[in-house]
Amino acid sequence: AGDITWDPDSVAEVYAPADGFYSYAPSVVRDGDTEWIWTCHNDEYRVIKDHIYMTKIVDGSVVESRSVLQASPAPSWDSYHVCDPSVVAGKFGYQGKKYTLAMFYLGNDLDASAHNQVGVAFANDPGGPWVKLSKPIVTFERTDQWGAGQPTAVMMPGSPSKVLLGYTQGDTSTRAYVTEVDLKRAEAFTTSRPVQLPTSGLTGTDGAVDYLNGFDLVYDERNRRFLTVREQHPYPTDNPWWIGPAVQVDSIGARDLRDGRGSWMPVGDIDEALTGFTRNHNAGFARDWSGHLPDERTVTVVCTKSCSSLPTVDDQDWSQATCDSLYSYDLWSVDGRIGRTR
Repeated sequence: AGDITWDPDSVAEVYAPADGFYSYAPSVVRDGDTEWIWTCHNDEYRVIKDHIYMTKIVDGSVVESRSVLQASPAPSWDSYHVCDPSVVAGKFGYQGKKYTLAMFYLGNDLDASAHNQVGVAFANDPGGPWVKLSKPIVTFERTDQWGAGQPTAVMMPGSPSKVLLGYTQGDTSTRAYVTEVDLKRAEAFTTSRPVQLPTSGLTGTDGAVDYLNGFDLVYDERNRRFLTVREQHPYPTDNPWWIGPAVQVDSIGARDLRDGRGSWMPVGDIDEALTGFTRNHNAGFARDWSGHLPDERTVTVVCTKSCSSLPTVDDQDWSQATCDSLYSYDLWSVDGRIGRTR
């Protein structure tokens, strides 16, 4: 049913930041022998304040890696962290100028995992300069809850300024939504009513029913379906207990996704048995500039890896820790072959 067969020999390091730096939540665009990867990345040694970095890879070698989007000055809505990029190409307008690239991102104004909202910035070159829309696209009022974030954007066929935007919302529960955003004139952008995505068919690492968050989307045009790669649950109990051990790739019909109905079909898991890592999290697909599969028969997932160790969530004696998990975050890729769908 369009299952993915992973190639264990393809597991390879993509990008490793320097000591004292982390990189995760990649947005990956593959264009011939060049890949652009935007990630959530710190900019100062062992300082936890998120920037968005662009890493350019040509023929498998990193040729450039630098900060391209930073927090705005206070009291802006995104004055503390900017993270979770998702980049697509189209035709966008803002303040009388035309742009070919849009980057959706999570921003917040607190030194906390709270009050997240989703914004967008525009550019005509992958390395910027990126010009931010002054207000968020997906708003969230409360400052004591996680909010809205982890955006993933796919261009809508037939409309160069319309984007299908997926995101996670976390308040009293955790849910996923899609909305259509028209950025023809971004200062007067429009969004459709958000549609909650189904969770039917999703399975956790324990085989139980799972929920949807921390996901990336790619459009599989040949099969008129979307693939998602998403965090699998339950989360572990040892450090780091706040990230998943594995990610799952699932598929759903394109119309079902946009209507918020139907069931997902699990088509491939990326876990320790495949990669050798105890944490495989915050993953993204290698996509083309529209957010579609670059090759209809293969799929590449770029995953964040992490070490793990004591302590446990129930006994937080940090003297036992041998794993400084955040600063072990780097990017690895794995390739899979898509079976025939039916």
